[in-house]
Amino acid sequence: MIKNIVFDLGNVLVDFDPVRFVREKTENKEEQTALCSEIFGSVDWLRFDKGTITKAELALSVKTRLPKELHEIADELLSTWYNGLHPLPQMAELPRQLKEKGFGVYLLSNAPQDYYVYEEMVPSRCSFDGFFISSDWKLAKPEHKIFEAFYSHFRLNPAECYFIDDSAANILAAEETGMRGFHFKKDFAALNKDLSKFLLL
Repeated sequence: MIKNIVFDLGNVLVDFDPVRFVREKTENKEEQTALCSEIFGSVDWLRFDKGTITKAELALSVKTRLPKELHEIADELLSTWYNGLHPLPQMAELPRQLKEKGFGVYLLSNAPQDYYVYEEMVPSRCSFDGFFISSDWKLAKPEHKIFEAFYSHFRLNPAECYFIDDSAANILAAEETGMRGFHFKKDFAALNKDLSKFLLL
């Protein structure tokens, strides 16, 4: 029996679109490609999400790979990227609706410490029973350890949890640790149909 709904954040509850962030800083296609690749598409960004490097360390590393003329834009992006986050239509109210039906509602997200700057942007934030942020734990999806730490921290039975994430790899890892998952592709109707199988909506 499903008792708890676990949400990812980026591209589930809020729109996370690095390409759009970069386009707002430069119209040059080559610069856009370089900035997207060396910041948001880098291993360093994953380390930043995981909390194993700081933003200052990320910036230094990124700049060793970018031409000097892009250093200022890189700094701007790292300082403002989260300002471009906004709730996805129809998903913004879902946590509240599920909470009102009696489900536990949780957030399990790969997110850097910047999360604590933009946490108020989380839709229906007051409806959540708990927030589990990767950089607090030095763990990241799709590692099995982050799921196990999540279950343990909130004393949840994975068999009673339903996980919504935009990453297929994360859904597979969740299922391998005992939690049912739904691969969300910004298709609310498909999610609603799957949730309906459990009489959740």
